[in-house]
Amino acid sequence: MESSDLLNSFDSQETQELEKCNSKNALDNEYAELREQVMANFQKPNLPNVNVPEKIIICLDLCYDDQNSLFRLGDGTTYTPINMLKRVLEFFIYSKYSINKRTEFALIAMQDDSTCFVQNFTNNLKDILNAIDYVNAEESKSETFDFQKVFQIIKREVEIPPYKQSECIIPPPYVVRMIVLYARSNCLPVIAQDDSYINFLKKQFYFYIDILLAHEEDCALYKCAEVYDALQDLDNGYSYVFEVSKNAAKIHDCIAKLLAHPLQRPLQKNTDYTFSSKF
Repeated sequence: MESSDLLNSFDSQETQELEKCNSKNALDNEYAELREQVMANFQKPNLPNVNVPEKIIICLDLCYDDQNSLFRLGDGTTYTPINMLKRVLEFFIYSKYSINKRTEFALIAMQDDSTCFVQNFTNNLKDILNAIDYVNAEESKSETFDFQKVFQIIKREVEIPPYKQSECIIPPPYVVRMIVLYARSNCLPVIAQDDSYINFLKKQFYFYIDILLAHEEDCALYKCAEVYDALQDLDNGYSYVFEVSKNAAKIHDCIAKLLAHPLQRPLQKNTDYTFSSKF
């Protein structure tokens, strides 16, 4: 065998060994990532994986920063921020109701200087949609919004099923979920971490808080990052948190991801929305 053939043979062997090594490393990394996801889900409390009815509190922010900042659909149709939030809520409510007709909805309107309990829990779609359609947008003038006003309403109006370790495999009659749709980019949310009731809610296994932040596009002119960071204080480790600028397709995508039942979904960091095939 000539020297050139011998070198080519060595190169080929080295390439094959390198490919085997890379393949092994990839498998090891994939196994480690899968193990991490499994362990993270094991750390969740032992709750029944059942589609029990949900009582969903919609916390709708009525304030806007710029009335000329619009969502635009592919056909050129434009929507103001509040009208786009109303549109995606209608999609969410109809979809959630089709999954479980015992789902109930309530509406809390977050205004610039007040918070109102607009609609009590109902599974009558006409009532909740009329309530959402009834509220009007207003300009944001405040620098902060205190979420304690929201939690005071929840404390007064909402009963949360207790979690009992001895009965953890028995499904609760329902779970409560608060979905916050926040639309301000210059008004910082205030969530008091030393508030006893907020801390109480964060420890309730049958109470969940999800967040959808719809902020302005030019974050250099607004406090988008600060608002997003502040909203994280609502998360007790099991929340789903999404942020979107004036992107009509993405906000529909985000609201669709919130259709998953809190007792049946993984931690948000372990979600995978891709479609794959074994073939």
